[in-house]
Amino acid sequence: MYLTLVDLLLATSILQSLVLAAFLLLPGAFRLVSNRLLAASFLTFAAGLGEFFLYSTGLALRYPNLAYLGTLIGLLQASLIYLYAKSLMYRDFRLRPRHAMHSLLFWVVSAIFLVEYYLQPMEMKLHILQGRDHPGVLTSPLLAIAIHLVFLGYLWATIRAINRFGTTVRQLFSNLENKQLAWLRTLLILYAIVWTISLLYCLSAHVFTDIVSPRAVSAIGAIAGCLFVNYLLIHALRQPDIFSGLSAEETRFAESEVKASGAEPDGVDTALLQRLKTHMAEARPYLDADLTVDQLARQLGIPTRDLSRVINEGLEKNFFELVSDYRIAEVRRQLEKAEAGSTILQVMYDSGFNSKSVFNTAFKKATGMTPSAYRARRAKSSG
Repeated sequence: MYLTLVDLLLATSILQSLVLAAFLLLPGAFRLVSNRLLAASFLTFAAGLGEFFLYSTGLALRYPNLAYLGTLIGLLQASLIYLYAKSLMYRDFRLRPRHAMHSLLFWVVSAIFLVEYYLQPMEMKLHILQGRDHPGVLTSPLLAIAIHLVFLGYLWATIRAINRFGTTVRQLFSNLENKQLAWLRTLLILYAIVWTISLLYCLSAHVFTDIVSPRAVSAIGAIAGCLFVNYLLIHALRQPDIFSGLSAEETRFAESEVKASGAEPDGVDTALLQRLKTHMAEARPYLDADLTVDQLARQLGIPTRDLSRVINEGLEKNFFELVSDYRIAEVRRQLEKAEAGSTILQVMYDSGFNSKSVFNTAFKKATGMTPSAYRARRAKSSG
């Protein structure tokens, strides 16, 4: 059998997904719920790419009973990614019987395919396969729309959950590196764009045939699959080591503070607010890159909830914004007096930041310019 470049790319991505899934199921990695869910996600993705491979190589016509299996297994992918994101966000996340409801799309569509395809005689199966113009385009436009909308719904729900989680961790940590799951949010946004284009393509394919050649569809699927697998590989395998998620206690506390910050203030403890300002100015705890709201509360000898309330209500900021403001002020002081040989990166670390992207974003928000532009302007004005 002659394999094209597209076929080889598909085969490589499938093999890569299977190897990664096998690695995640090894005894050392299997104990983590996030790794089990990630392994299942890789398997479903490999199955989806397998559908493209069978179509592209013509193997689906030789083995009709294998056709559409990849599509059906791939239906579990969006819900598994949703559960995977939950397992990264919350340390105490466990799979429960109720989570089986997320496989509903798979069972419903499988029942439809069982009746309309798998229980049909071989001649009818071949007729169905020969009649389809593209891989993954279902005979029923309504079914195709329903599947795409469910997928997009899961992706939207996952992105929304990650955004809410980002707001939550800002109540607890001054170091947000890899805690906001920005890499996963970026991946899902891009994936949602791909599924939106796929939805439009499926709709148009039932009206305008041959709008895109089957070979082009397979090529796009192969490239997208390769990028997806490798992006997930680069970021996902190191995520649990960097941040294991919030505990149940941290989650309850942070979420209650987020809700309280949007309510009418009960009255600010001005004495405590002044103590906080004095401590930040004199002890400079913000220089600790991993400072948390709990640690700062212990330094002040007060309950964490009292400290969080005075920050949210008295300063109208969350904990991350409070610490970030002090760090930016420290950066500006150091840049103004820094010697010629010092680097902005060193100033960043000396001021408590340990993430260049977080630092650049915070600095530009506070000053309206990049750190290098700020330094150049100060040097010009002093010269």
